[in-house]
Amino acid sequence: MFRLDAEKLGHRSPVAMRTVERGAIRKFAVALGDGNPLYLSVEAARAQGYRDVVAPPTFAVTLLPWDIPGLEMPHAGVLHGEQEFEWGVPICAGDEIGVVGWVDAVKARSGQQGTMTMITVASEGTNQHQEMAFRARAVLIVTEEAANEHGR
Repeated sequence: MFRLDAEKLGHRSPVAMRTVERGAIRKFAVALGDGNPLYLSVEAARAQGYRDVVAPPTFAVTLLPWDIPGLEMPHAGVLHGEQEFEWGVPICAGDEIGVVGWVDAVKARSGQQGTMTMITVASEGTNQHQEMAFRARAVLIVTEEAANEHGR
């Protein structure tokens, strides 16, 4: 189902708490093909002054909230148009990250394939010390076909 409640534009989701685990960081780094010892070795990370292994920068995408007020996305047919991050303090294993999300903007564009709805979803994560870990913004594109197949 695709539903977008324009009155909820800018309304933030409840804080979703995420615990960052060493195993998740390892799996993410391996999937990227990045053997940086800071991502894989507690000893290497601590030798560089970190409290535990460090998450690769784009690991933040695994923490993003998907319970956005006023937004129900179809399960198929959504395109990821763009992604941007602003980094704060490094995310380390053992961190508790509180994440909130909201719909930041909505645009409709007509093209050869019909109307596309471009939804900018923003989020931010704060660690257990109330330090900003990241801010993220993604543009999700719902095609007319995807919207119609999943109800409007």
